[in-house]
Amino acid sequence: MSARAQTAIGFGSVQVVSSNKEYGNLPVMDLDGGDYLHVSFDDLQDRDMTLRYRVRMLDVDGSPSQMREIEYVSGINKVDITETDYSFNTRSNYVHYSFSYPEKGRGVKLSGYYQFEIFDPNDPEDVLLHVPFMVCEAAVNIGIEVKVPRRVEWRRSRQELAVTVDASKSPVRIVQADRCLKVFAQQNMNTQTIRPLPMLYQTGGRYEYRDRDEMVFDGLNEFRNMDIRPISYSGRGVEHVRLSSDRWNAQTLPQKSREYKPYVNDDDIDGNFVIKAENMENSDLEAEYVNVHFVLQVEEDPMRKYYVIGKFNDWLCNEESQMTYRPGERAYTLSLPLKQGFYDYMFACQVGGGISIPAVEGNNQETENDYYVYVFYREPGGRYDRLLGVAKTNSREK
Repeated sequence: MSARAQTAIGFGSVQVVSSNKEYGNLPVMDLDGGDYLHVSFDDLQDRDMTLRYRVRMLDVDGSPSQMREIEYVSGINKVDITETDYSFNTRSNYVHYSFSYPEKGRGVKLSGYYQFEIFDPNDPEDVLLHVPFMVCEAAVNIGIEVKVPRRVEWRRSRQELAVTVDASKSPVRIVQADRCLKVFAQQNMNTQTIRPLPMLYQTGGRYEYRDRDEMVFDGLNEFRNMDIRPISYSGRGVEHVRLSSDRWNAQTLPQKSREYKPYVNDDDIDGNFVIKAENMENSDLEAEYVNVHFVLQVEEDPMRKYYVIGKFNDWLCNEESQMTYRPGERAYTLSLPLKQGFYDYMFACQVGGGISIPAVEGNNQETENDYYVYVFYREPGGRYDRLLGVAKTNSREK
């Protein structure tokens, strides 16, 4: 399962907000439940384009579904985005786009995994943004427990899930569950952590997922964060904010590795970000884009690459999120244009052929983490993956 937004260069602050608060910050709505999603993003190149969106159904592995468009969408599926506004009284100009879905007789007919495709009508095959979302039937009950791992060597650094899917009272008759039921878990909305869970056993209409190594997640650490809601003074995690070359620039407080540091409890928003400009009535249009300068004070290591990650950049370790070593500062640095708001973030590094967050942030069993579980089902001979349930828990919930 892949639930990562793919953003073309020149766009920022992509957000999908569900009216159904039971799903927290997830882009999920119930099928036939009266829910809606509100999608918004900015064109930072101030191109004033006429954009459209369409809905595409996907298989659980992220590939296009075999279903025909008429089978999963009602109404017209190529819709102009008419809610567009120019930024107001900002030093960096941008165009703000937004739309709500479903609307005006347009919607989806089936549960499952979808994405909005944003494109220019003059070149409909060139998709500028892929924004994933899900539609849920809420047909099963899901229980999630976060516990200390079974393995002694993991007990101080990791967290283990135990998941129960109860379909005993479901209107959906589940058959061949070992092959047709697909259950995934995710940590802190980090799309890079999504993994399939192996079933341990079945008892009647109850399916148990537990006591396997695949159920164990890194405990990690509390998120670092920085507050650029104010620009007239330094917010949390910010050393100073200055106006330079007609752009606002924020220097975060220099950070150090926490790999071998003792755990310290701290408040965060579990990797999320919130757009808000202090003392502004409409942050969507009046918030500035600030060049945020991140600093990680570690020794130069040519065998490692360091990255800044969070929901604001889809947790991607790529050229845009890679830090550069500055000998004069004796630190790795990166500047990113971010809209005024409050941001959680972490550092990750590439060690060998893999990406590691604990190598910079540490690994602690006590860390507060959110966990999400998704239950998909494709009946024998079926042509699409139904989403039967979504559930959330926190590592400190009992």
